[in-house]
Amino acid sequence: MVLPKPTQEKAMSTLALAPKTLVPEIEFDDPPSRTKPATPRRALSRRTKLLLLGVPALALTVTALSFWLAYAAKFEETDDAFIEADVHPVSSRIIGDVLEVLVNDNQIVTKGQPLAKLDPRDYEMKLAFAKTTLEQAAAQIPQAEAALERAKAASRETAAKIAVAAAQLEKARLDFDRAEKLYTNEGRAISRQDLDAAKSAFDSATASHAAAVASQDASAAGVRAAEADLIAATAGRDHAQAVVEDAELQLSYTVLRAPDAGRVGKRTLQTGQHVQPGQALLAIVSRENWIVANFKENQLSQMRAGQSVELSIDAIHGQRFSGHVDSFAPGTGAKFTLLPPDNATGNFTKIVQRLPVKILLDETEAKAFASQISPGLSVIATVRVKP
Repeated sequence: MVLPKPTQEKAMSTLALAPKTLVPEIEFDDPPSRTKPATPRRALSRRTKLLLLGVPALALTVTALSFWLAYAAKFEETDDAFIEADVHPVSSRIIGDVLEVLVNDNQIVTKGQPLAKLDPRDYEMKLAFAKTTLEQAAAQIPQAEAALERAKAASRETAAKIAVAAAQLEKARLDFDRAEKLYTNEGRAISRQDLDAAKSAFDSATASHAAAVASQDASAAGVRAAEADLIAATAGRDHAQAVVEDAELQLSYTVLRAPDAGRVGKRTLQTGQHVQPGQALLAIVSRENWIVANFKENQLSQMRAGQSVELSIDAIHGQRFSGHVDSFAPGTGAKFTLLPPDNATGNFTKIVQRLPVKILLDETEAKAFASQISPGLSVIATVRVKP
């Protein structure tokens, strides 16, 4: 049974004042709804509208995805890339104690700039001793030259004596021949005593000539000995000069200099430290940087030297750098490991290899961010392989 609304309100107020035990429960029907229920025709229309809106959106999404895939096919990207630079280790070439350290950590230095000084006193003494030895060796050269001149003069004198002895020998021979003819053919025109005197003079001249020739050999030997002494003296001077130069070189090693321009890194050098030859003391990191990007082997088919590269350095947010592909490594990273893989033995599992690619940064952009670009930083490299 449905009662009018005023009647319902009156009945409800009466029930609220009456005791609950005496009032029976009366059920009222819900009032009629003022809104009409949605018809199936209106719900179908809503689904149709959603369908009509979704189809163009899906088509637009597919079109955009197609364009994006076509654009992405022009590039090859890898995040396995890092900044590299030349790192020059600085070590001592001699034994010594560090007297003074002239640079600080991360300081910018130029090529040849002094970095530290070692105690030079030991090497200064060696240099002084070497110079004294050089002076002594140099003083022996004039003596050797004078001895050579004396030997040559004696040789010339001996040559003159030989000429005199030869002339005397020829005269004695002629005198003996005439005396012999006079004594034999002319009926003993001279006495036997005169013949014997001529014979004795001839023999004496022959002996004198032989002695002169022998003295000439001795003089020649003396000249050769003097020349050898001069050569030895010259060699001794040259050796002493080399010792002096070596001592000067060792003394120059007491000043450690930068092998190249860059920044100081990994400095372990301290004042008073005793250093040994070859001991690493610090490193100079070159300011010329490049990128080594390790691309997968299936990314290299269309990659060539000279292609442009877009670079993003993780440490420099919001900045894009440009560069170009410089060269490709002669082998994959696996071939340069300590124990390269031997795929000819056992079971084979194919693993995609990576090839290091060297990429050069644009110099203008690199100089603008030189203080923030350091070796070892991670880079995302995107190479444009198609125009």
